[in-house]
Amino acid sequence: MTDSRSENSYYKQIDGLRFISVFGVMVAHWYQNSFHREYLKELPFGTGVVFFFVISGFLITQILLRFRLRNETEGNSQGKSILSFYMRRTLRIFPIYYLTIFVLYAIDFDQSHALLPWLLTYTLNIQMAITNNLPGAFTHLWSLAVEEQFYLFWTFIIVFAPKKFLKHLIILFILISLALKYYMFYKTSRWLGANTLVITNMHSLGLGGLLAYYEVFRREKFYTIGLGKMKAAMWLVLAVILFLFAAFVPYDKLEFLKPYNDPLMTIVYGLAVFVAARNGFVGLGKYFLENKVVVYFGRISYGLYMYHLFMSPFYFNFVNHFLHWNITNDKIYFVIFFVLDVLLATLSWFIIEKPILGLKKHFTYFLKEKK
Repeated sequence: MTDSRSENSYYKQIDGLRFISVFGVMVAHWYQNSFHREYLKELPFGTGVVFFFVISGFLITQILLRFRLRNETEGNSQGKSILSFYMRRTLRIFPIYYLTIFVLYAIDFDQSHALLPWLLTYTLNIQMAITNNLPGAFTHLWSLAVEEQFYLFWTFIIVFAPKKFLKHLIILFILISLALKYYMFYKTSRWLGANTLVITNMHSLGLGGLLAYYEVFRREKFYTIGLGKMKAAMWLVLAVILFLFAAFVPYDKLEFLKPYNDPLMTIVYGLAVFVAARNGFVGLGKYFLENKVVVYFGRISYGLYMYHLFMSPFYFNFVNHFLHWNITNDKIYFVIFFVLDVLLATLSWFIIEKPILGLKKHFTYFLKEKK
């Protein structure tokens, strides 16, 4: 999960949310099937990816809107800013992604040879939509493909669309995404595409973008809406979702709502991002989200996400050859995988990612930086 932090703002609580999103995905992939109670297996841990799409949509759209407005004010071309945006995204995303792909290709891991063209071009999500198959340990990389495709087209919409139509255009993308998600799930054989295509994820990316629009263009409204009401709405919507999809109502009675599990959770995540953007979580929420360990995990969340589905084969095919542990408890495996993932992501952050991110200073957004 890539770090899409705004250039002019740092939201410590959003770093905490970023960790929650990746941890939810870990639970879904490493442990959720081991839950003994059926309703626990229906909890939306896997929608942590959706959570990150909302975060990314918010922060990326903020960056685009801010350099657009400044260039328009100063009469500068948008070209340098757009080029710098892509270069900075490249420095953040490409190094460990391609290093991981090339290493796995070199050792002939899983389906690395067959999937290589899709992996190299960030189109694995399209391959999954076409085949309706999950590509093993590479499955999670569909979301990175969505992110990359989102950057490519969203930049030009946000920077060049007439401002008077921009909010309505963002809302239109959200509505199209919801309609297409439902259509693909029920009316076509490409059911997996209902979850993996960039357009079918614009409900979450677009909601983040809509929040950014209000933060930039409607700042007074954004910062005067009562935080108490927004937090109450967040918990209320979450409670309704858990009631519908997990706790009490038989799931087969609500089959028609299945493709809208993610969009419903998007509402919760959008409200959480809104509150966190104003550093509005207090008490235990504030303590957790701003805890140094949690913030650090949020900072390395891209590495945590990038490597997490490779931890099981890494442990069983390499690490345990030296340890020879005979473990039967899935909870212990979860802890082992988590520790291995944190160690690898930490090495990745300090040895590769952080030094490369230092090169961002060579790609500023403006022709002349303000003093």
